[in-house]
Amino acid sequence: MKTFLICIIASFAVLISACNKDKIPGVYRIDIQQGNNVTQEMLNQLKPDMTKRQVTYIMGTPLLIDTFHPDRWDYIYSFHPGNGSREQRRITLYFENDLLKRVEGDIRTVARDELPQEDKKGSNVVVPLSEKKTGLFQGLLNTIGLGEEEPEIVNDDEAEKK
Repeated sequence: MKTFLICIIASFAVLISACNKDKIPGVYRIDIQQGNNVTQEMLNQLKPDMTKRQVTYIMGTPLLIDTFHPDRWDYIYSFHPGNGSREQRRITLYFENDLLKRVEGDIRTVARDELPQEDKKGSNVVVPLSEKKTGLFQGLLNTIGLGEEEPEIVNDDEAEKK
């Protein structure tokens, strides 16, 4: 009986070890992000005849600079969510005489006139510098409405309206 049980456990262990770990349900997998995340705003800032230094300032250091083709810079971005499929983008910049000549890749470049204009609205948030500490008994009294009343915080916008 013992040998039969050992054989069953050993065969079960061999079968389980052959399972793919990626498909086990309920297992948390982290998101993997690699390379340069090139946004549309970055691409819109690029102009022909920019120097390599200006391009580096806008786009960051390229992921690949080929030793045999130093006038070609490759920006590669890969994102693999823990429970999804991998997404990869590639942008290639070509230079002539250290000046940007053309851009190729997976992301399309949009003329500045076609971009939607966004109105950025700011708001002020008033944050108290220190929070009033109360004990357990005083907290219970404040909860049921028998304790001290807290002063009302007024925003700058509301104060101007009054």
